[in-house]
Amino acid sequence: MTKNHHRRDRCSLSIALGLTLSFFIIELIGGFLTNSLALITDAWHMLNDVFSLSFALLAAWIALRPATRKKTYGYYRIEILAAFLNGILLWAIVIFIFYEAIQRLQNPPEVESLNMLVIAVGGLVANSLSALALSRSKETSLNVKGAFMHVVADALGSIGAISAGLIMFLTGWYQADSIISMTIGLLILYSSWRLVQDSVNVLMEGVPPNIDLEALEQRINHLEGVKSVHDLHVWAITSGRLSASCHLVIEEGRNRRSLIRRLISLLKEEFEIDHCTIQLEAEGYPKALGEH
Repeated sequence: MTKNHHRRDRCSLSIALGLTLSFFIIELIGGFLTNSLALITDAWHMLNDVFSLSFALLAAWIALRPATRKKTYGYYRIEILAAFLNGILLWAIVIFIFYEAIQRLQNPPEVESLNMLVIAVGGLVANSLSALALSRSKETSLNVKGAFMHVVADALGSIGAISAGLIMFLTGWYQADSIISMTIGLLILYSSWRLVQDSVNVLMEGVPPNIDLEALEQRINHLEGVKSVHDLHVWAITSGRLSASCHLVIEEGRNRRSLIRRLISLLKEEFEIDHCTIQLEAEGYPKALGEH
């Protein structure tokens, strides 16, 4: 990921943070005034987003720090940690939503549905603008994707609050507030699962989902001069920065410089791997205990 990408990420996160913080205050006050769980839940979720966006913004800034002898890959992985924590925070929100909703289902309070409806529409507008600001960067950064998922979850909360407001205003059925809040919780849980899964895969240095390791191994084996490949590893340092390492058993007399040049080009052009460590060997070379 280039510095321009990081600069764009920080700008997008700053805009989303300003919008979210402003409307959190409006929605929280409105939720207590109208006695709406859906609004209060969405407001607390927006406060969580304030912290999440702040953390994501800090992570985007830290990631620009150069590599050192103690951090030889730099600080890129902090963005993945931010994405993981954002996903876990979303799960905590779902638990809170279900607890409050179950309590209110047993004793549904009266809700000022018309005022709630007006505030919820404003919340949807604010969340939509935040999502728009983050949408350009979400595919290139798990950190921004985590922030984007929070904002989308908030937009779902606003849509749910609007639906609950309409139902209560037209029918007076106040249980709708709790039921729709629980539905929103399930949607948040579903949408955050992939974020947590992807960030854990990066932290565990698993093979990135867009890489077919078997296809990569076959492609390397088909390079002229390569007899076999072993101890092949592919992992992501952060979103959009893939690394690979491998040992190649090559034919005697091959031009090693030319072979490495062709392999580097193959990894970059066909698999988008821009950092690689390659060891060239003749048959019978000793192996470390951890090689495979």
